[in-house]
Amino acid sequence: MRRVPAAAVPVFAAVAGSVSVFAPGTTAAHIAYLIGFTAVVACAWLGLRSIAGPSRAAYRFVAGALTVWLAGDVLYDVLSRIVGPLGDVSPSDVLWLAGYPFLVIGMMKLVRLRAPGRLRDGMLDAAALTTVVAWLFWQFLILPAAEEQHLSLGMFVGAAYPFGDVMFFAATAILVFAPGSTRGPAGYLVSALTLTLIGDVSISLLPILFPDLSRSGQADRFDGLLLLANSLLAAAVVHRDAARVARPDTTAAQQRLHPARVVFLGIALVVLPTVTGLHSFGTVIGRVSLLVSIALLTSFVLVRFVTVVREQERIRAALVHQADHDQLTGLANRTALRAALELELLRASGFGPVVVYMDLNGFKQVNDRYGHAAGDRVLVEFARRLSAAVRPGDVAARLGGDEFVVLATGAADERGARDLADRLRGLAAEPVRWHGEAMHFGVSVGLAVWGPLERPSPDGLLAMADAAMYAEKVARKQAAADEARQPEPVTSADQQWLEWSQQA
Repeated sequence: MRRVPAAAVPVFAAVAGSVSVFAPGTTAAHIAYLIGFTAVVACAWLGLRSIAGPSRAAYRFVAGALTVWLAGDVLYDVLSRIVGPLGDVSPSDVLWLAGYPFLVIGMMKLVRLRAPGRLRDGMLDAAALTTVVAWLFWQFLILPAAEEQHLSLGMFVGAAYPFGDVMFFAATAILVFAPGSTRGPAGYLVSALTLTLIGDVSISLLPILFPDLSRSGQADRFDGLLLLANSLLAAAVVHRDAARVARPDTTAAQQRLHPARVVFLGIALVVLPTVTGLHSFGTVIGRVSLLVSIALLTSFVLVRFVTVVREQERIRAALVHQADHDQLTGLANRTALRAALELELLRASGFGPVVVYMDLNGFKQVNDRYGHAAGDRVLVEFARRLSAAVRPGDVAARLGGDEFVVLATGAADERGARDLADRLRGLAAEPVRWHGEAMHFGVSVGLAVWGPLERPSPDGLLAMADAAMYAEKVARKQAAADEARQPEPVTSADQQWLEWSQQA
């Protein structure tokens, strides 16, 4: 089944919603809105069928939120035709309000998948901003509306929508602050939550700021904005990389404190005391002095905070690098290679990942003749050449001694894998210079692909590539001995390895 292009969903919704913008309150606008919303919900459920893995359950809540919102719109139309005008509160409010927790639960599931065990900082930052936003909603939306009317069902329902918007804001903040990319489907989710929040706040403020426009039905123009926001949610579900939103991102860039987070924390710190203090000072000089004092104090606190966090990040990055990299060459170590292999085997398809096992020829002679410092120089130089030769996304690792491995994911067929092996053999063509001496060495290469293995595993692939490499090394020794017409230099142990590798 072909997947609907993600960008096509908001484009269609924008066309359908434009009728509400240019002809608000008309029958044509309402019909276009319902048709557009129905298509958006259908796209979300169809896209859900193409998502595999644990992220599917999270996206099911997103599709569920869109569904209950559409059901609320349809129910409102049906009841209006049967019983007439419904007033400020109707059964549809139950469905409309139910969409908020549905969507927040879906967002939280996605965030927990993409940042397992690393949500604490993002949750704290989001909680700080959400507290400020909740107070602003209470102070300027809920409290004024509650003071103008007696306790009633309408008052509680009206207050529930701003609290739902606070939940939206919290979900958006957590998604942005949590480690991981905000591009692709995540960008659609953030944009959708932001537009929904803007639309809901605008609809809530319109009766207060512009009562005449509210009575004339101009608020219906926001239906197009909300339809566009809902279409962005559906676009995230149908996006071809939808499942990647839930994949953990452990890159160093995602673990650093982004400057925007510092700015948001500063806003969270200054809003409450600033708003409260401005009401306490009656003169311009008093208010200016308050603002300057708060700004200076907040700046000093944030600078100190950033200094401490940056130092912790530097230490943590150094520890993480030491745990996953070879100290001499800077390449990935065995642990990091195994983790990358396990991940590639989980998502392997087609020709699959290729493991290239390499062992340096003549390395022992270099050590014996020039010393171990010269041997280290050969290892470092070969690692540099190896890093320059592999493609972005491939993993170059040193297992120990003079053994290196490349995990390549871009080979399309066996010929591509052989070309890669030949290119890596060429890395030893040039000697390494050491105090004016040219240190010559070679490299034996073995290939392994996941396809032939009945139950592929990191250890199985490495063993297969190691055996192929050893077979090439033994064959090279045999060829060199035949060419020199010398007695067979291959040992019995070598011959056993050769026979075993041929049988494997």
